[in-house]
Amino acid sequence: MIRDLLRTGLTFGTVAVITPPMGTAAAAASFLDRTWANPIIRAWARSILSAAAVRHRGIGLENVPRAPAVFVANHQSNFDVPLISAYLEHLRFVAKAELFRIPLFGRVLKAVGMVRVDRKGTSSDRQALGCAADQVRGGVSLMFFPEGTRRLDGVLRPFKKGAAVMAVQAQVPIVPMAVAGANDIMPKHSRHIRAGRSAVLVVGEPISSEGLTLDDRDVLTERVRAEVARLYRQGLEEIAA
Repeated sequence: MIRDLLRTGLTFGTVAVITPPMGTAAAAASFLDRTWANPIIRAWARSILSAAAVRHRGIGLENVPRAPAVFVANHQSNFDVPLISAYLEHLRFVAKAELFRIPLFGRVLKAVGMVRVDRKGTSSDRQALGCAADQVRGGVSLMFFPEGTRRLDGVLRPFKKGAAVMAVQAQVPIVPMAVAGANDIMPKHSRHIRAGRSAVLVVGEPISSEGLTLDDRDVLTERVRAEVARLYRQGLEEIAA
């Protein structure tokens, strides 16, 4: 218990100390070339994982395509983003609008190319995703949490269709991924970190959207969801081994 409290303080302290300078550096680098922000984001993510004493690893990283793609993963914890960012570069997240209202942090998100959505399916959301599709065609990969919110029990919610629509519009593959163990580090609604836990990122093989139309979005969404569920089970098995 004392160890967890100490790690919680250290982790939140680390976030508070490194986020302003590293966020500013990432934003400044993005004005010149958004790829220059990638190593800064990766260092930020790994610093947070280290502060929380998270034992982490990535599996299936050879499946990450070099060309632009749409990535999807389950969503368990606030540690999902650092874990994914620690292993994948050239990746920008589709993030809820509330995060963009945080002073400084919101400006950094916008500067480095994160996509803001209200998650209400409004015309502004569709416009934002339409602009994001242009970014993907231009060489940027986007990350979706298609469940829309974090889960307490690890059971996958139904997936929203935005990732499938994006992949079809941009004619790029969808890469299914799963995060396992993050919920055990810091569950939703918790303010305490359980130090020394393990987390695994499992990356699956890309699923092609070539030749598909928007009429195929439901089938594509369910196919991706089934693969994320399989990868999640694999991740749990890796942690238990």
